[in-house]
Amino acid sequence: MTETDGRFAYASASERRDILAQYVIEQGYSTILELSQRFGVSEMTIRRDVARLVGEGRLRGFHGGVGSLSPVEVSGVDYGDRDQKMGEAKRAIAEHAVGLVGAGAVIAVDAGTTAAQFAALLPQDRRLQVITHSLPAINILSNNQGVEITGLGGVLHQESLSFSGPATLAALANLHIDTLFLAASGLNERGAYCGNSFDAITKRALIDVSDTVVLLADSSKFETSAMVRTCEWDAIDRLIVDSGLRPEDERMLAQFDIAIEKVGATAASGSPELAGSKP
Repeated sequence: MTETDGRFAYASASERRDILAQYVIEQGYSTILELSQRFGVSEMTIRRDVARLVGEGRLRGFHGGVGSLSPVEVSGVDYGDRDQKMGEAKRAIAEHAVGLVGAGAVIAVDAGTTAAQFAALLPQDRRLQVITHSLPAINILSNNQGVEITGLGGVLHQESLSFSGPATLAALANLHIDTLFLAASGLNERGAYCGNSFDAITKRALIDVSDTVVLLADSSKFETSAMVRTCEWDAIDRLIVDSGLRPEDERMLAQFDIAIEKVGATAASGSPELAGSKP
């Protein structure tokens, strides 16, 4: 469950709206329910605040939420376009990540092109349970006889080939995941970002029910701007990235408690397995 913290303390409705606007701008997009939980007020109060902020031109209203984005920006980048970039690095990252999966593990595969490559490489002899909202991952894993698939249904978005919405979140509510293999569209000192609001909400829900979060991201993501923040770095336990990671990005990451594993064109063999607990 989302928890409040000191950042959301306020003395008046006007101050609450100012803090709410700043939070939404930082995140890129938030649902009404998320804001209600963060600020400790009713959804009706949040809707009134949002309506006023939208009317003042400070935020943009969307179905079920509010953002700082234009309708074009909030829809994200087409899956096919993303699939063509950094192919060799994505393959190496996916190969390395497979070495972290122990027999009998319950894992989640995020929506994303690197995550789909990871799904394609999962072996058939480890009795895995895989939870995913990614249509490509479901299609790939349907031919893997050694994997039990839990598909998170909902509304299918053509641009990301992922499912989202209330049905997706409801399916996640009572699950427990050992390791989430998370994808990102952009990375910077403030955390991991994705290209649309609906995937961000699903990713946050997956993080909430996972013991360990492994981010699969090629080095180009540190040079890519994405509009909706998925999470801050403290939600991520391990980053698998290619050897093209820039020194300045590695120095930035050093301030966070993250295990960083760099791989070349061919992933190293004998990678340690994740047991489901945080490193």
